[in-house]
Amino acid sequence: MEEHGRVSLMGGAIAIGPLMLVVDRGLAVLCIVVFLGLTTLAGRFRFPRVSAAATSAIVAGMVAARTGYVAAHWSSYADAPLSILAVWKGGFSPVAGLLGAAATLATRLGRSSALAAGWGALAVAGGLWFSLQALMPPVTYGPFPYHFNLTTPSGAPLPLDRLRGRPFVVNLWATWCGPCRRELPMLDAVASRPGEVPILLADQGEAQAIVSGFLDREGVGARHVALDPDRGLSQALKVVGYPATAFVAGDGTIVQLQLGELSRAALADGIELARKHR
Repeated sequence: MEEHGRVSLMGGAIAIGPLMLVVDRGLAVLCIVVFLGLTTLAGRFRFPRVSAAATSAIVAGMVAARTGYVAAHWSSYADAPLSILAVWKGGFSPVAGLLGAAATLATRLGRSSALAAGWGALAVAGGLWFSLQALMPPVTYGPFPYHFNLTTPSGAPLPLDRLRGRPFVVNLWATWCGPCRRELPMLDAVASRPGEVPILLADQGEAQAIVSGFLDREGVGARHVALDPDRGLSQALKVVGYPATAFVAGDGTIVQLQLGELSRAALADGIELARKHR
């Protein structure tokens, strides 16, 4: 994570004080606005059909982007197909989205100069997306802080040193956090699969009785849960909001720090990144 005064860059998000901004979604909105602006200008001065087709192209592009991402990660969605509708968790394919928008423009405008204008606007917006993504500075998180000693919900010590030498995942959460509560059963289910990398669900800043009572009420097992009452991991990783998930490679390098609620596909991508890191 990189910091500049009160502004910090954490993976796919920027923290400005307490405000968290997801970078890729902000860039997507910017590119959509640029596309709409260009098609509006084209419609005002020469090609009114382009402006009329722009909205349908955007909708079709978003549907295609989501469909492309789901298709590429189908194994993560097959067991819970309704999670495909959870678009607020992210998961869109920019290339599929551009192709879907381009096809919609071609269908609406046919072979005409209006289509050339629409495709030109789409090319500018797409080029802006990929250029801004390329210009984003690489984020380095450094080594994972193994020196913290957490505890289990039953009060037994849980040294993080036991995770050295293999990839693992640490999810920082709290019982009062709505997105944390939603993703916790999924994380627990994945952590319980045979052969999966260790996934540690580290509650931040809450008492043992609160966490144990929450787990009992929600029917979530305590096997993968740890307690960090002093929020030591949050401070070490400079996390200012929950949930936050760190993916750690076997050599101890944090390869990704994901802020916000995870989908199964995003979890699988992060685990694969940690496994492949050299």
